[in-house]
This record gives sequence, C-alpha cells and structure tokens, in this order.
Amino acid sequence: MKLSINKITATLALTCLLSGNTFATELKAQKKKNELIGFSSGAVVGTLIAGPLGGIVASAFGLLIAEDVNSDAELKLVKNSLQEKDQALVAMRNEYEQAQQVSMVQIASLDQALERSLPEIESSIQFKTASHLLEKHYHPQLDLVAQTLINNPKLSVNLSGFADQRGDQELNQALSEQRSISVKNYLINKGVNSEQVLTYSYGESSLVSSGENFEDDFFDRRVHLKVSDNQSAITATY
Repeated sequence: MKLSINKITATLALTCLLSGNTFATELKAQKKKNELIGFSSGAVVGTLIAGPLGGIVASAFGLLIAEDVNSDAELKLVKNSLQEKDQALVAMRNEYEQAQQVSMVQIASLDQALERSLPEIESSIQFKTASHLLEKHYHPQLDLVAQTLINNPKLSVNLSGFADQRGDQELNQALSEQRSISVKNYLINKGVNSEQVLTYSYGESSLVSSGENFEDDFFDRRVHLKVSDNQSAITATY
C-alpha cells in the first residue's frame, strides 16, 4: 500500500511539474490550474494516508508544489524572453554594421562618380584698357571657382591672360601676365592651393575679335579660366 501511495504521489507531483506552460498569454490560467491540481492531489493523497486532517495538510503541501511549478514556469518564460531580446539585439547590431558598410561604399562610389562626371568649367574675366585690376562684379564668379577647387584638390585651373592689339607688344605681353596673376592671387586668398592654379600669358598674340573698332578690343582684354583635372601644364614664370 505504501508503494502504491508513493507512486501516486510521485505521479501527481510529476504531473504538476509538467503542466507549466511557457507561453505568457496562458501562464495565468495555467497557474490557477496548477494550484487546483496541487490542492486536489494533496487532499486525495493526504486523506488516503492520514484521514481528513492529513488531507488538509497534504493539500497545503500540494499548493506549495504548485507554486514551485508556477515559479519554474515564470523563470523559464523570463529566460526565454531575455534570450529572444538578446538575439534580436545581436541581429539589429549586425544589420546596423552592414548598413554602415554599405553606406560607406555608396558614399565612396558617389564621390568617385562625381569626380568622373565633373564637367570642365570655362569662363572669362574682362579688364579695362591698360588695367590688370580685377573688377568687383567678377568676385562671385571667382568665389564659385575657388570653392570648386577647394572641394576637389585633384582639379586645377588654367589662367590664360590676353591683351588687345593697341599699344606696344612687349607692354601687352606684360599686361596679360599681370592680369593672370591678379586672378591667381584672388583665388589663393580665398584658400585655393597655389599648386592648383596655372598661369599663362599670350599678350596680343591670340585675338578673339576682328579688331575693326574699340568695342571689339573689349573681348581681347581678358583672362580665360578653365577648370579641369589636367595638371600636366607648367606654371609660367613671373
């Protein structure tokens, strides 16, 4: 008889331990079920062993078993939840690192594409007769050129100075050189590396106008700017 009762007790206890549910939505209902099983099982076994008084004592003992089962279920649920959160954090960190790597590659590719697709910039700065002074209304234009050179150290600008056909040829040659130097100094003062600025002077040797009247001469008194990635030219000595 004792052996049978021990088997019954062990069976009921095992039933209580296996009845815990790991899902959070059913945990509350399962706790009540465990307590009811523990209480009922304890009452049955206690009554068989020691009568009504034994049933009461065993019922209390059964509730304790049920509480242990519920506590184990809650602990297991918490552990599972923490493991899932840890896995989610690891996955998020991996995704973030991958996104960073992809972004760096995309930015590098974009920079290279911009460098390859940057068109050549050409413009002209005009000067008054016999003057190499830079007029203020050309400053915004040169500021844009300067910023382009600063942002792209691989680029350079060629400054070609010219003069009209009036006056002495040697003076015109020197005047065209001074005009190129005036533009170069402005760019350098704006922060451009001097190695990015190449100067040339052609005097009156390369006229763009017909030279039939003084109005045409205006287009010859100029510095032609050309921004490109070609740095093979040598800066003129002055």
